[in-house]
Amino acid sequence: MKSINIAIDLRSFSLGAFTLGILLTFINFKPNRHAQPEPAVVDTRRFQVVASEHQTIILNTKTGRFILDPFGTNKPKWVIGDFEEVQKRDGK
Repeated sequence: MKSINIAIDLRSFSLGAFTLGILLTFINFKPNRHAQPEPAVVDTRRFQVVASEHQTIILNTKTGRFILDPFGTNKPKWVIGDFEEVQKRDGK
């Protein structure tokens, strides 16, 4: 039975590692146009909605303002508020 000897020289190993590095770099590369989201997308991410059976709250995370329907009826009666005002009022 013959034994199999595999020998690789330093130059072949270096070339293979370099090629693999370049290949992985190109696979993971993303152009700059994908780095920053479009302004329209950023504006839509700033609103959050929390809904339950009895009330609905829409929050503007950029300004802290919110509107809520405390009764959860078919015709909502929206109440407008601001977290800064609520904290000042509750802090007194």
